[in-house]
Amino acid sequence: MGKQPGKNWRHLVLACAVAALAACGDDESRDLSGTAAVGAALAGASVQLRDTQGQVRQATTDASGAFRLARVAEGAVMVRCDGGLAQGEANRQQLHGLVLAGQTINCTPLTELALWKLLDGPPARVFDSFGPEHAARLAADAVAAAEQAVLEALAEGAGVDIDPAAVPRRWHDTPLAAGNPGDPHDAALDAMREAISDQAALDLMGEMVVHGVCRADNTCG
Repeated sequence: MGKQPGKNWRHLVLACAVAALAACGDDESRDLSGTAAVGAALAGASVQLRDTQGQVRQATTDASGAFRLARVAEGAVMVRCDGGLAQGEANRQQLHGLVLAGQTINCTPLTELALWKLLDGPPARVFDSFGPEHAARLAADAVAAAEQAVLEALAEGAGVDIDPAAVPRRWHDTPLAAGNPGDPHDAALDAMREAISDQAALDLMGEMVVHGVCRADNTCG
């Protein structure tokens, strides 16, 4: 039988089209990695990542609190970290993190408190409905201001005086080595750990970050 060049050509065009689509997809996604920690690494914690389109991805942290998710959509994403063990003890805090762009997203009490300020309330409330309308209100300057507000509230309301110069700016998306005393980010988390040891204490601190220390003694006007 004779060859069918037309049929072979159609197969070649189809294969090229599939390859081109795959390449385009790569341009619109990135790999994300991060660390869940409360000073000590959170090992075996459940991680949920939600993008502005409502897509949810899941992962589990390793022994060092690290997690990684491949082919995450570009743009702002939030992450939630639940459970896990910190130095063999059950984690009693639900933590959230945010990244506007880039490839690192952390999940710690510091990121949780910064999100309280940035989102004007509990991050858990926003996570479940996170979408374009939330992302549109977020900017790098606002994140930086929220982080500064956290440091001020910690010093005034919880007696945790963290030297701003010793803490990396953009702690929400700066790589973190949990359990490493040489990492200033981890040292700041260690300083917080005793004062803010459970969810109730973390939520109260979040209220103080948003509304002021008067929230702790019910004297807010």
